[in-house]
Amino acid sequence: MLKCDKCEANIPEGAKFCPQCADPVTEADIVKSPAKINGPANVEISFGLSSSANYAQAKEICEKLPNYIASGEGKTTKHYVCLPITEVELIINIWDLVGNWKSSQMLIDGQKSTKSDLVYRGVGCYRNRQNSYNPNQYCFGEREYEYNIWGCRRMEMPIIFGEWLTFGKFDRSGIWYFDKDRIKQELERKIHENRLCPILNSNKILSTLSLIPDSINPKTSKKWSYRKEFKEVNGNFREVAVGVEPVLKKMNEYIIGEFKPTYKIEDNNSSSNIHRIELKIDSNEITGAKRSSKAQNTGGCVLPIISIIIFSVSCLILLN
Repeated sequence: MLKCDKCEANIPEGAKFCPQCADPVTEADIVKSPAKINGPANVEISFGLSSSANYAQAKEICEKLPNYIASGEGKTTKHYVCLPITEVELIINIWDLVGNWKSSQMLIDGQKSTKSDLVYRGVGCYRNRQNSYNPNQYCFGEREYEYNIWGCRRMEMPIIFGEWLTFGKFDRSGIWYFDKDRIKQELERKIHENRLCPILNSNKILSTLSLIPDSINPKTSKKWSYRKEFKEVNGNFREVAVGVEPVLKKMNEYIIGEFKPTYKIEDNNSSSNIHRIELKIDSNEITGAKRSSKAQNTGGCVLPIISIIIFSVSCLILLN
């Protein structure tokens, strides 16, 4: 949209002068898209006339978009297009055509940005989500180490071995008290890092934190148990409680919204996750090898003899 920076009159698309005051149309007349507090971010791409072979294609694509604007003429020509970040694939396609030109600029919610803002962190994760088999489950995690109750894997606070489950302290009776201020601080930091994700719901994430009990007694709770680790105590290693861990099938009680994720424990015997390799060496073959080695020694060659008797070796290879 064009609006005269002198008299604030609306300027028809394609006009070179303001219809009210005859002021020439310039970049100052372009109405910048305001940053959105709620909803997807706006991405604005602008580029000028170029001798690049990509120019005609970029111009053709942008001209098909409903909010396309062109200003100036000749060498001063400028093309503008604004899209919601949910159209990230189209945005990347346009930027790949024009991004290397000096005249090109990309603004995300009014802030100068680069392609990395579209392929990493929140937006990059959003692109993977859109290509996943089950987009809603994707956000809650598809594997054990990703499972979460926040509805966003980018919070990096899983419910299995998540560090946040150790944010707190025990009292003398073994009751656990969460340090929710610390958890909230970590959540807000991650929310800020991934704020460009169009489906990130910060209110929902912080509301989920409020559903978690302030204190837990793992001795009596059916939803939580002690999280234990081996630590050195008085010179000896022993298993000690360092926090709490949830019972997965009970965690949907903390999920806000209609969609309830599925948390599946991977079977340690599953061939897709664990491969068992068993090597067996016949002891008779080893004995024969020894005799052969002795025979060689009597012929004048002194070789070191290493005898390794292996009855069976079982190797567990954990695949992520």
